[in-house]
Amino acid sequence: MQSRLKIYVLPGGKLPKRQTDGAIGYDVSLRAIICPREMDPHNSSLRKTLFDFETIPTDPEISRHIVKTEGGELVYRMDPGESVLVGIGFVTEMPYPMFYWVAPRSGLASKYGITVTNAPGTVDPDYRGEAGVLVYNRNKSKFDLHHNIRIAQIVFQTALIPEITEVTAYQDLDGTQRGAGGFGSTGTK
Repeated sequence: MQSRLKIYVLPGGKLPKRQTDGAIGYDVSLRAIICPREMDPHNSSLRKTLFDFETIPTDPEISRHIVKTEGGELVYRMDPGESVLVGIGFVTEMPYPMFYWVAPRSGLASKYGITVTNAPGTVDPDYRGEAGVLVYNRNKSKFDLHHNIRIAQIVFQTALIPEITEVTAYQDLDGTQRGAGGFGSTGTK
């Protein structure tokens, strides 16, 4: 089953990409460090950019993280235990009820201790902004975020939209052998 969708790539962004023919997830790249609380004063559909990887920010809290590599590239150096919100560089139009989930990349998590804490993050078909990924450095060492690093992956899915019928009593629900057993009630073997 294939669906058509539209993607607008923002300046400095990249199109999501499957790395192999058999991959389900599309890798997404880091466009900018963005603000979790403020929208861009010039574009109300985007969050405010805190660091664009081209100019050193004037905000001292952000600029203290900016490092110039030997090759002259500006990077954002994450502290151990730090979380930062990043924009992934595109806006999507999907047919209803398609959506995508944002998930960590296993290589970043296993090799570098970098994960995504808002995962799975659901991006709905009626959302017309840049998705934000909350990147977390769970290491005891610093980690450099580079422009266009493949920071997360997205998985497109189609949701079931059920009709919901409210019942007035718990006994109105059909019983099952498991009942209310959860949190490992079925064992581990």
